[in-house]
Amino acid sequence: MKNLKLKAALLPLIVALPTFAVHANDGDSKEALQQQLSQIQVRLAQLEQKKSASTDSATSINVYGSLRPTFGVTSSDDIDSWDVGDALSRLGLKAEHKLGNGMVGFAKGEFKVQIQGDARFGDARKAYVGIKGDFGRVAIGKQTTTQYALIADLVDLFNRAATPLAYDDASPFRQQELISYRKSFGNLSFRADAQFKGDSANEGSDFFNVGAKYKGDGFSVAVAYLTKDLAGTDENTLGFSASKNLGDFYLAAAYQDIDRGGNGQDISTLDVVGSYQINDNYKFKVGVSKYSDDLESMMSNEITRINTTLEWQGSSDYRLFVEYQNNNYAYGSARDNNQVMVGMRYNFDYKF
Repeated sequence: MKNLKLKAALLPLIVALPTFAVHANDGDSKEALQQQLSQIQVRLAQLEQKKSASTDSATSINVYGSLRPTFGVTSSDDIDSWDVGDALSRLGLKAEHKLGNGMVGFAKGEFKVQIQGDARFGDARKAYVGIKGDFGRVAIGKQTTTQYALIADLVDLFNRAATPLAYDDASPFRQQELISYRKSFGNLSFRADAQFKGDSANEGSDFFNVGAKYKGDGFSVAVAYLTKDLAGTDENTLGFSASKNLGDFYLAAAYQDIDRGGNGQDISTLDVVGSYQINDNYKFKVGVSKYSDDLESMMSNEITRINTTLEWQGSSDYRLFVEYQNNNYAYGSARDNNQVMVGMRYNFDYKF
C-alpha cells in the first residue's frame, strides 16, 4: 500500500518531465531546467524519507536476556553437595506493531538457557501473540499467570530458581494454552486468565484465574482467585499481597490459602520479604517463608525458610551476590539443610 502511495505521488512528476523537455527545446535556459529537476529530486527524497520513517515507527523489536550462573554448597547432617547451578537464565524476543485506530499487535518468545547443563536452549518460558488498545489487552499462548503476577511477583527478590520461597512449592508461574485479558483503570488494574487444553474429558477450561491490584503512592495491594479441577475434587486458591516503599526500604508480603475440598490436603503459603539499599552499589535482602499442609507427619512437606542476601550492583544490568538460606522442615529433621551460594547476573535489552 505504501509503495502504491509513493507511485501515485510520482505521477505528476512523471507527467511534467516531457513538458520540461519541450520548454528546454523552446529556448528555456539550462539553469531553469536544472532548477526544476533539482526540485523533483528534493521532492523524491522527501517522499522516500517519509516512507522510511513511517515504516520504522510502526514496528519495534526488542532482543533481551538474563544470564544467571550460580555456585554453591548445600550442607546437611550427612553430606556437603557442591554444584554449579543456574537461576533461571533466559533469552527472549518481543515485538510490537502499530495497527491503527490506537491498536497495537504484539508477540513474545522467551526460552530457558540451561547454564548448569550444556548451556543449550531449554523449554519455552513464554510464547504468545496478542492485541491491545482502549479495550485492554488480549493474548493467547504460554504466559505468566495472574496468580504469579499479583501475588508472587512482589516477594520474588532472591537470586535462585526456587523463589518466591514458599509460593514456589505451590505455584503456578507460567502456563501454556492460556487466554489472558488485562485492563487498567487509573491506579486499579484487572487481570483474568483461562486455560484450555482440549481434553475431551473436560468440557470447560482447565483453570480460571482472576485478580485485581491497586497501586498507590509507594504502596500496592492485590487479591487473586484461582480455581481448577482435580481428580475427584476442585482446588480453590485465594491469595493476597501487599508492598510498601519507605525510602531505601522495601517491604512486601504474600499469602495464599489453597482449599482442596477439605480432604486433608489443604495448603497455605506465606512469604515476607524486605530489602535495604545500603548505598548506590550495595543492597541487603532478607526473607522468611512458611509452607504448611494438612498431611500426616510422615507425608508432610511443611517447611520454614530464612534467606539473607547481599548484592553488589555494578550497574542496573550487572550484579554479584552472596546468599545464605536455612531450610527447616517441621517433620523429618534429617532433610534440614543450609545453603551458601554466590553468583552473577547480567541483563541486556536491545531495541531495534
